Amino acid sequence: MRDLAQIQRIEYDVIIIGGGINGAGVARDAALRGLKTILVEQNDFASGSSSWSSRLIHGGLRYLEYFEFPLVRESLKEREILLRIAPHLVAPLQLTIPVYRDRSRPYWQIWAGMMLYDLFSFDKTLPVHRMLPQAKFKQLFRTLEAENLVGGSQLID
Repeated sequence: MRDLAQIQRIEYDVIIIGGGINGAGVARDAALRGLKTILVEQNDFASGSSSWSSRLIHGGLRYLEYFEFPLVRESLKEREILLRIAPHLVAPLQLTIPVYRDRSRPYWQIWAGMMLYDLFSFDKTLPVHRMLPQAKFKQLFRTLEAENLVGGSQLID
């Protein structure tokens, strides 16, 4: 609605300024709760910072490193919601993490992190991670640098 006179005559429960990802999400949530909602945006929706988004919906794997367990769980729950309500906008992506001796965390640490990640996502619809020992990793990724490679991990996020 672009009729300023009509907008001014209506009484709203919620006024949201900014139509980026957060503003749009809050407006949707408020409207679904039955609140009379208006979203005011200077330009087009998602034309600012949101237009530069990678559109990657992740479950918060990196938050494990900082022991932000509630944030990991929240991210995983939100990812599941997005997969359910907007499958036309989000798609799972397989991520592969090579593990090198002396260049990254040890293989056992990556494995432990993946196990913990799977634990926090106990109700997810995506498959659990898989660890790839050195020989299997080299077989799948023949062009990747093999020196000091100890294996890797794959997850769908």
